[in-house]
Amino acid sequence: MGGRFVLRIVDSTSEYFPLFPMTPLLYLSFIGLGLLFSLAYFYLNRRYGLEEKKAHLFIFFIIVYVMSFELYAYYLVMQGQKNVLVYNLFFVVGETLLILAYLHSLIDQVKVKKLLLVFIVLFLIWAITNSLFFQSPTVMFQQYTHLLGSFGIVVVCCYLLFRVFLVEGYWEQPLLSVPHFWNIAAILLFYCPNFIYFGSINILWDIDKWYLTVLASMNRVFAALLYLIFGLSFYSTLIFMKSRDGR
Repeated sequence: MGGRFVLRIVDSTSEYFPLFPMTPLLYLSFIGLGLLFSLAYFYLNRRYGLEEKKAHLFIFFIIVYVMSFELYAYYLVMQGQKNVLVYNLFFVVGETLLILAYLHSLIDQVKVKKLLLVFIVLFLIWAITNSLFFQSPTVMFQQYTHLLGSFGIVVVCCYLLFRVFLVEGYWEQPLLSVPHFWNIAAILLFYCPNFIYFGSINILWDIDKWYLTVLASMNRVFAALLYLIFGLSFYSTLIFMKSRDGR
């Protein structure tokens, strides 16, 4: 999995990538751009409130976290080593928990917050159970664990969008100026096709390598957009700021 979404774990697939724009290195470059944009925002908007600053710091941490394990995974591929354990630990479990924690911070109903915490605990229990009895984290991609995590993320995103559109004043500012709206939309855009792609990843090994590369490239496009939007989302408060007449 060079650059997360190259399906073959050990050997490089560089001979196939000239046909497709989203190569592993380009994918990493998009994450890097998201990281730089997010970092620059700390200096461009020093007057934002405490809650916005905490949210921005958390999103920035997610981008740094992803960039770190993606670079390490790519390094392993270049060395001819397996990186499936890296993705099982840091993507399937780690990143899922970070995304769920971010979404949890956006929920305004105590009962729903508690339900999400219960889901997180169940997710961790299932991750351990799956590792011990069904899918070894050092041998294969843990699609069963990822399916549960992705399902939870998609459900929470849909719930938040439902609340945003139906509850008046959920965010007391224009929707397009809310960074969280862009982040939720980006998460949903990534995890919906991701749910299908990784749900069948261990079944896809036997199809033609060309088709595998097409699917891998498409998935990298959605992932690249996710982290780029993460890096740009907080600029929405500057771009779509309310005018003085409230319009």
